[in-house]
Amino acid sequence: MHNITINWGLLDEYKKYYFLKYPKRRVFPIKKPIPPSLNYFISLKRMAQNSMKQQYKEFAIWLANRKGIANMRLTKAEISYKFYFGDKRRRDYDNLLLTPKLLNDGFVEAGVLVDDNGENLHLSFKPFGYDKLNPRVEIFLKPLEWEKNNA
Repeated sequence: MHNITINWGLLDEYKKYYFLKYPKRRVFPIKKPIPPSLNYFISLKRMAQNSMKQQYKEFAIWLANRKGIANMRLTKAEISYKFYFGDKRRRDYDNLLLTPKLLNDGFVEAGVLVDDNGENLHLSFKPFGYDKLNPRVEIFLKPLEWEKNNA
């Protein structure tokens, strides 16, 4: 089992990497530890949506390398997401479906997963949590089966 926590500390690490890689850029693309909601995403124009997907894909690739899970080549896995928000507002589960989409696409690109379709990946959400001082996303990756030539 691999536990990954996306919080402000991890984003600070990624920010350093990001500006070393792109020294001419001035704006850090990831604003909070919890990715934007589906409602926000669909309100963006197509080009902004694509840009956001690319930014999170690049982040997920960096994250996979940072956590040592890149190139695992999992053909079957369970991934669960738990969100800890900094406030107690009510939220809909389906509004957070963008988070796995953004991150899992990057995990496929990094070679963590062979594919993120429903046959290979069992996805679940744990209940929401509240942590005013440390909002975050906790990801629990449980490998079930590896690609035969990688086992």
